[in-house]
Amino acid sequence: MSIHDDKLTAREHDDMRDLVMAGTQSIPQARSTRAPFVAGAVALLLVGALTGGILTATLREDGTTVPIATPSPSPEADAPASPVAYSSGFFEGDIYVVNPGSAPRRIIGSDVDALDQICPAFSPDGTRLASGQAMGDGQSGWQSAALVISDLGSDGEPTGSVQIPVDGVGQPPCPIWSPDGQWVAFGGGTTDAQLPASFDQVWLVHVDSRSTRVINVNTTDIEWSADSTGFYVAGDSLRRYDIGEADLGPRIPGTQGVVALTASPDGAALAVERQQPGSMERVDLVLMGTDGSDQRILAEGYTRARGIGPVWSPDGERIVFQRTCTRNCADLSAELRQDEIVIISVAEDDPSGPMGTPTVLAPTQTTEGSEPRLWIPVTLSWGPDSSTLRFIGWELSPSGEMASGSGLLTVPVDGAAAPAVLWETPEGIGAYSAIPQNDFQSWRK
Repeated sequence: MSIHDDKLTAREHDDMRDLVMAGTQSIPQARSTRAPFVAGAVALLLVGALTGGILTATLREDGTTVPIATPSPSPEADAPASPVAYSSGFFEGDIYVVNPGSAPRRIIGSDVDALDQICPAFSPDGTRLASGQAMGDGQSGWQSAALVISDLGSDGEPTGSVQIPVDGVGQPPCPIWSPDGQWVAFGGGTTDAQLPASFDQVWLVHVDSRSTRVINVNTTDIEWSADSTGFYVAGDSLRRYDIGEADLGPRIPGTQGVVALTASPDGAALAVERQQPGSMERVDLVLMGTDGSDQRILAEGYTRARGIGPVWSPDGERIVFQRTCTRNCADLSAELRQDEIVIISVAEDDPSGPMGTPTVLAPTQTTEGSEPRLWIPVTLSWGPDSSTLRFIGWELSPSGEMASGSGLLTVPVDGAAAPAVLWETPEGIGAYSAIPQNDFQSWRK
């Protein structure tokens, strides 16, 4: 079925849209799933709890506390052997699974496979893996795009796969599971060369029947409702689509300029990045009810060069986002100055401070032997237990320039351990032009 909608106005797009971005999706019980759109060279699917790091704090000029990561021995000593799945992206285009401290093993793809497989995503109950595949690349175009649903055995290995053709999507789909595991959604259709963060369609696929729906609406982000009855669509404003209805719902009041969103774990509230009136560059982080009521600005007038927008913690107490560093940045390289990690309390009983209290994390540093390694976050999300953050990042060279390598890291928020590198590649994330879909992280239970 096709649902038509008027074209929405253009939104700002980040200066670094040639990055391949990775987003976030968590799958605890009765939880909405995170769905910013990212087409990527590196797709990750994270499973299990990860380690953190020891933090000290300094005070910024504006009075904000700045934790500083201090490495400690054996950062992964207490980490459970939980599988992490990721895509090797455009460089190889296969899907791997790795346990912390073990070598990766390929579960989808082969040395002679001409297909690129990206965006692995476990179903909420962990019995299936959804992913996207196609032949070609983002430069010369894609052919034979398909959504792949693989059944998983108890050892995590696929026992059988179904391919659902999705011709017209324009690139390998990056599926987002509904919380009940019956549907997947993803962005597709035509993308404007000047607006690489926008799709003009949202595809909805019923996993068991393989039936598809195409919702014609310009969108930059979507978020499932906690009860799986529908999802919210961002694209200059916010609207809701209910699966049982033929059309999109009306624009939610007070959401003009919304370009990214995240939902609270209980489904009762939304946090959105909303463009400031008259500005294509600066956004406010706004907390609101799902009907647009009770709006409160949590962070005002910031910009960002990377990232997937705000991400609610699984425990419901905090929101994390990326923003351009604008104060007290003289000691950072030009690359790092563009990115900082901010955590904001949204729970009245959060020990970090009252609702709205921001905490800015220091640049992430790990060590290899006695040598320090500095990392730039590209896309940021939470670990499953809310005590760590995860991001795909670039490594800086000793001279402070961008190095070719990239990695998947965990960063502490509770001082439990040091930042840890779970996976890295010397090839980097790729220099392909990104079409943001949902290249997210989740975990298998």
